[in-house]
Amino acid sequence: MADKNTIKECENEKDLCKRQVRAICLHCSKNLCCIHLIEHTQMIEENVRSELNTLADKFNELSSRFNDLSISSDFLEQPFSQLEQWRIDAHNKIDEIIEKKRQEINDKIDEYKKLFTINNTEQLEKINVNKKLIAELIQDTDASHQQISDFQTSIDNTEKYLNSLTTHKINTINHPLIWSVDIHTQHFQSQSMLSINKLRVFNITYIRLDGIIRPHYVNANKDGTMNNLIRVFIQQYPLFEALVRAQPNSTILTDHQPKYDFILPIEVYDHDVRSQYTNDHKLVLISDYESIVFYETSFPLSDHNHPNILMACAFQRLSNKTPFGWPIYLNVPRTKCRGQDVQDALQNVLGNFFPLNPNTDRLLYDAYLSTSINGYTKQTKLNTILQNELDFSKTHVTLFVNIANLIVEQYEQNALI
Repeated sequence: MADKNTIKECENEKDLCKRQVRAICLHCSKNLCCIHLIEHTQMIEENVRSELNTLADKFNELSSRFNDLSISSDFLEQPFSQLEQWRIDAHNKIDEIIEKKRQEINDKIDEYKKLFTINNTEQLEKINVNKKLIAELIQDTDASHQQISDFQTSIDNTEKYLNSLTTHKINTINHPLIWSVDIHTQHFQSQSMLSINKLRVFNITYIRLDGIIRPHYVNANKDGTMNNLIRVFIQQYPLFEALVRAQPNSTILTDHQPKYDFILPIEVYDHDVRSQYTNDHKLVLISDYESIVFYETSFPLSDHNHPNILMACAFQRLSNKTPFGWPIYLNVPRTKCRGQDVQDALQNVLGNFFPLNPNTDRLLYDAYLSTSINGYTKQTKLNTILQNELDFSKTHVTLFVNIANLIVEQYEQNALI
């Protein structure tokens, strides 16, 4: 016979039962006597039946909702409404740009009229002075050979001036309006996709080391940073390359893939380097009118101990010193850099961007250094300081290269400016 201390009593909740335990409920792990086990089983069955009926009702409700399902009119009409709004915004943007450019052209015309009057007045004053001198010499019948030669030189210069007036013009450099319209679906497994309102098209000019310059239109999250934009550009670049390669007149023969640490992001303004974007520069701070240029570099930018550094190089027309084209970067020694090193670096890359004749290079361009120290700027012809050392730690140095008009015209026919 079992000891009374080891006999378990029934754990029925409704009333106190002293009967000996006969079974354990696997559903709730309670010890029950035979009578209460039957009652407990019936209660569990009723609860389970009630829960199943409730679940069945919910499934019936869900089933009936499927019978009433249809694609909403908003889903079908919204993308067309958005596209129409884009068309309206695009037209407004074009009108805004045209009005702005009209004003710029009028400003250029006013500026030219002033210069036209000033230069013509100066030329006429020179002519009148020479006419007076000639009249005096005719009266005295006394003129030296040098005086006659000077008069002829003055006549030649005036004729050159008059002939140059026929070449004056104001050009509008038109870029193609390739405004991307991307279609994004947000359904089923795509609920995490970026909203269209989060995207912005960035116009980026990519300048490669081999001299190829091409615009790219990159879709990126406008709330990101320059670091994000560079990575998106690299990711989308194979598609850009494939589209260009598919064009009938494409001359691309080899594949090119930008590398993350070999891209220098620069803001270019008026054909010169304005500032360098940092990796954490917020894209929302970039205006629609900023010119974003990605420069391919020959060494990783994160290598701060690299023996070379990048020197900015901008271009001007040799005839009137007006800026044109995209600036480039030269690889020059970080320390003990001489003017000759800058000259060599320029000669190594200039032919990649300009159609120069190797036999006549020196006649087609010249260069000078612009150095800034404590706000003071000094300009020096490069060929006069070939043996001088440049201290980049104390001065800001930019190279300006004056290119002959013939080369400028060929460059502008082939490059997007």
